[in-house]
Amino acid sequence: MLTDRLTQFRFNPDEHVYTDLDGRELPHITGMLARTGWIDDTWYTEESCERGQAVHALTADFDLGVLDPATAPKTYRAWVLAYVAGMKILQPIWDSIEAPIVHPTFRFGGRPDRVGKAFGISTILEVKSNNQGWNLEKAHPIQTALQAVLVSATRPLPAEAWVRYAFYCRPNGQYRLEDHEKTKHKDFAEAYRIIRECCR
Repeated sequence: MLTDRLTQFRFNPDEHVYTDLDGRELPHITGMLARTGWIDDTWYTEESCERGQAVHALTADFDLGVLDPATAPKTYRAWVLAYVAGMKILQPIWDSIEAPIVHPTFRFGGRPDRVGKAFGISTILEVKSNNQGWNLEKAHPIQTALQAVLVSATRPLPAEAWVRYAFYCRPNGQYRLEDHEKTKHKDFAEAYRIIRECCR
């Protein structure tokens, strides 16, 4: 059936590439944000990329129950401990951790960091590892809005009904939970504009 084909895809995690069953490459959230000017990787350093990948992997391992935070590599342990401290407050129940998804209608892919419940409410959470300051980029609420559109295609809850957070960790063990609710209408208007531009 056509519907079955539209829900199936291939994901290459090394190249971060989503393809349909006919081998056509599909747009993905990071690429869509870059194409529309929301992110510029010119200022990303090798160190920040390595840190981001390591912290994402370690916090995912913690949520999956396979990492004792005390045994995290010393280089990244403070970020992990900041995440752990925050999760003690949120008390989340994640049912999806960095799982790739493709929207069957809009035909774009993404891999939301966390999907599930926090504070007992349906939640999408994006993990960010900062070095100095909080780095609350303007793209982050748009990113979580696009993730909500993606997730809503697989769950019986409209995109705008999901609570969206960015969770920022710092190397001094501090964390900050940023709620994207206050910019919801603007975020989703821009998310759908990006989809119209990038997913033709």
